[in-house]
Amino acid sequence: MNTELFYYSLVEIGISIVIGVSLLYFTYRIINKLVKKKFEIESNNTSFSIFTSSILFSVAYLISGIKSPILNSLKMLSNNPEYEGSLILDGFKYSGLFLTIIVITIALVIFISIKLFTYMTKNINEFQEIKNNNIAVAILTATIIISISLLVKESLYLLLETFVPYPDIPNIF
Repeated sequence: MNTELFYYSLVEIGISIVIGVSLLYFTYRIINKLVKKKFEIESNNTSFSIFTSSILFSVAYLISGIKSPILNSLKMLSNNPEYEGSLILDGFKYSGLFLTIIVITIALVIFISIKLFTYMTKNINEFQEIKNNNIAVAILTATIIISISLLVKESLYLLLETFVPYPDIPNIF
């Protein structure tokens, strides 16, 4: 058994759980503060739970691949013979940078998706319908949020990869 790989995977699982639970908790708190209180939605509202669940799923789905750019950054730094910094400090730096970028981008993607969808469906007030526990509208809104998350995931990771310190490759064309 490769004990180094075993311990590395345990640390990665632990970090994933801490980051995932923390981010989902803060997302849930923000949704409650911004949507639930603004529209005075009751706690036992099934439609609001569907709506909230779709946002939480989207956040978890979009954050799921953040480890790859972080690990690529650390791999590039550690393989660079001219690198003289602290790998742990730079690990925190890149993790913080990538988390900040991805959290802001996720918030913008979800916010713009909801705003655009509610703008396009002017004859339906989605949040009023969710407040009235209209499950059909909640499912439709949730589907839009999840679908947009599926569509933007690769572009989001491409955005993160632009911050990875890859070595310069000469352009031969």
